[in-house]
Amino acid sequence: MYRKAYASKAENELANVFWELNYAVVRGPSSGSGVRKRYQPDLIAMKNGVIFVMEIKTKRKEGGNLYISSSQVLGLEEFSKRAGGIAIIAFKRKRKEWRFHLLESLIPVGKNFKIKEPEKGLRVRDLEEMFFRRNKDIREYIR
Repeated sequence: MYRKAYASKAENELANVFWELNYAVVRGPSSGSGVRKRYQPDLIAMKNGVIFVMEIKTKRKEGGNLYISSSQVLGLEEFSKRAGGIAIIAFKRKRKEWRFHLLESLIPVGKNFKIKEPEKGLRVRDLEEMFFRRNKDIREYIR
């Protein structure tokens, strides 16, 4: 029971992070329930036509790889494709900041996937810069 409450708290925390950055945010109503026939992501964050579809993972212990089931990765990929969104694994270690991993960074391991050093992923500001470029390219100053 504690694990489920911890996961829900993390999902709400991340939803609030994106809400504060002016995203429209929706949490999956039954994410992780295992009783549905179709995949539902943990969180969807949308802004200016960009849709982030996220599977959220948490880990309390320091170090180590993060392993993700192939069913979650394939479900996330299919949902993102149908929504025209970007599939992201959001990761948080206790008392650390959120990190984000695009599906291309996942490493196949047997039937599942892993992320080496998940705490070294993209930050929220990196996602913002990738999709909503706020800083000018150095070439713009040269012109």
